[in-house]
Amino acid sequence: MGRALMQTTLFGLLLTLVTSLPNKDDWDIYSFHINSTVTSRYATTVITSRVANRMNESKEVEFQVRIPKNAFISKFRMFMDGQVYDGVVKTKEQAQQQYTAAVSRGQSAGLVSSIGRTLEEFKTSVTLAAHKKVTFELTYEELLKRRHGKYELQIHARPMQPVSDFKVDVYIDEKAGISFLEVKGGLSTKALANAITKTLTDKQAWVYFYPTESQQKTCDSCGEQGMNGDLVIVYDVNRDISVGDIKTSGGYFVHHFAPSSLPRIPKNVVFVIDQSGSMSGRKIQQTRTALIHILNDLNEDDFFGLITFDGDIFHWKRELVQATKTNVNSAKTFAQNIPASGSTDINAAVLEGARILKAHPREGSASNPYTSD
Repeated sequence: MGRALMQTTLFGLLLTLVTSLPNKDDWDIYSFHINSTVTSRYATTVITSRVANRMNESKEVEFQVRIPKNAFISKFRMFMDGQVYDGVVKTKEQAQQQYTAAVSRGQSAGLVSSIGRTLEEFKTSVTLAAHKKVTFELTYEELLKRRHGKYELQIHARPMQPVSDFKVDVYIDEKAGISFLEVKGGLSTKALANAITKTLTDKQAWVYFYPTESQQKTCDSCGEQGMNGDLVIVYDVNRDISVGDIKTSGGYFVHHFAPSSLPRIPKNVVFVIDQSGSMSGRKIQQTRTALIHILNDLNEDDFFGLITFDGDIFHWKRELVQATKTNVNSAKTFAQNIPASGSTDINAAVLEGARILKAHPREGSASNPYTSD
């Protein structure tokens, strides 16, 4: 399925309405609401932002959203001068062509573009007449995924100024029952504790976040430009030993299945680490820290190896060894002293890692992760 013109998700939401930092006498975001409903781990969220042009001349207002990649926008609308302007979702190829044509004609258009490996950005703009108002309404949907025994609903808000009417409303309805619910994130702080209200019953939960204008300026993630942080609702559902939970709607179905009694599969893993000159400084420091952390997570029935490379290959051991406490400590000492200099021969290093894996006869999951810039 082609990527759509307007796509978004709950994880990593960033909403801004700026071309430059607004002056208080220019335009004003006087209302900013986020309403999210989660039913059977399927989230539908509506963001409504109302903006007023305080100037005596027309002003271009830009609507910009940064989003993770694994959800979709189902609706985008603008309300202005009593008119409703509905966005039309297109495939990425169609969207690029029509976006370019619309911009050349001076029309409003929106486009999704990638930002790094995990985020995309949607933005559009509209020219707002003097002393007029516009309402942006964005609806997006996502199937929440269970990670580390829990579901996370993440809302990241950055309206770029304190808002007099700022609200986040979350409603969760789980027929299987809710086993626990927590509110975390950068906006769940001591300074904002009285702005958060949480109610939990057997199968339903409500979370309200209503910070005052004053709180939006003084919290840890706040300032004169308002809030810049996230609110994360963490929860899980009750489970039994059956074959899972199947939900159907409109000819579609989803099967929620989270087995907890499966045996862990021992790992055979070779770490391949780039120690060339381009990794010097912060890169090699972060690599050492991450590698040591991963080594600490190995179980004793795992087998592992470790090689580094620049223009040559350097072995900690020439074969896989069991992840005993002694071997792990030895590998951590080796990792702590990985230098950064020389050229780069990734191909030879990856082939050597594969050779070490193939030479080890034990069954189990096999992986050959490598780190490079």
